[in-house]
Amino acid sequence: MLLDCKEYKEQIRQMVNSSKVDWKKLEQKSVLITGAAGMLGSGMADVLIYLNEYEGYHINIYALGRTEKKLRDRFGQFVDKDYFQILPLDISREMHMDGTVDYIVHAASNADPAMMAKYPVDTLLANVVGMNHLLELAREKEASRVLYVSSGEMYGQPDDTLENGFYEGYCGPVDYANPRSSYPSGKRAAEVLCQSYISQYGMEVVIVRPCHCYGPTMTPTDSRAVSQFFRKVINGEDIVLKSDGTLERSHCYVVDAVQAMYLVMLNAENGEAFNIADKESQANVKTLASIIAECKNQKVVFDIPDEMEKKGFSKVVRAVLDGSKLEKLGWKPMTHLKEGAADTIQILENIR
Repeated sequence: MLLDCKEYKEQIRQMVNSSKVDWKKLEQKSVLITGAAGMLGSGMADVLIYLNEYEGYHINIYALGRTEKKLRDRFGQFVDKDYFQILPLDISREMHMDGTVDYIVHAASNADPAMMAKYPVDTLLANVVGMNHLLELAREKEASRVLYVSSGEMYGQPDDTLENGFYEGYCGPVDYANPRSSYPSGKRAAEVLCQSYISQYGMEVVIVRPCHCYGPTMTPTDSRAVSQFFRKVINGEDIVLKSDGTLERSHCYVVDAVQAMYLVMLNAENGEAFNIADKESQANVKTLASIIAECKNQKVVFDIPDEMEKKGFSKVVRAVLDGSKLEKLGWKPMTHLKEGAADTIQILENIR
């Protein structure tokens, strides 16, 4: 029910009105979003709902997720709108739908460490097999374009040449003996599949590689560190850090990430891939935790992770993305880390 929150709705309004996205391409079109109950997928659906409710765009929305209940809980009364249809499917097992579809967004994947550690097979298949199902659907429906939501993790380990962080042409090593690699390896394989469909069938596909995104669309069960930080302070608890906090990361507020995804889907050249990272929101984990804790006058404490938690940890020590290519396309983030942390807490508290 996030769109019932005036602060969140205002952020979407400002983003729609100030961005360089060619929104008119979506008017009276049909858009399928997988992972529609997740952080980025639900944010993309929120924008389509806003365009329908306040701009009169008449977009047909197909929201795909593994459970109908999560989709209904996430979108509330909008589920019953004529333009909104739920598709409760496991994308790694099946894909079928009636009607036409003009744009397809594949944002379904286990993105939190606990799920990756517990379900590495599902994590891999959702990306590779799921991507194949959607590309075949796009061929069948003659869709205008497919957007694949990959990840900055697909780059693998960094080397000494990365002065400004991972750039779109970099490809580092991945430990294929580690089941945790199901996530970055699945992302890589799905990207190659996208490029293969472009080459063999002449399809329109573009790719985004988000950094560590955060914001009020985080799911209640998300085990990623940043999500746990927000849940702790909102509940009046100190933040528990499971490391020394020196891991450096790129971050991006979810509304800005969603803006980037639509910009790439509607404005970018076919086959191109873009990092999504706000250069002004780069910070190590300890700094991130401190910023979030200070919003509610809480503390940061340290603890030792258990073995299952360790299995979900990435071995990359500097997960920084170079977002300059996306900026050249016209992307400009509106909300940086300190403001984004405060906004996230305010919105989540307002909808409790």
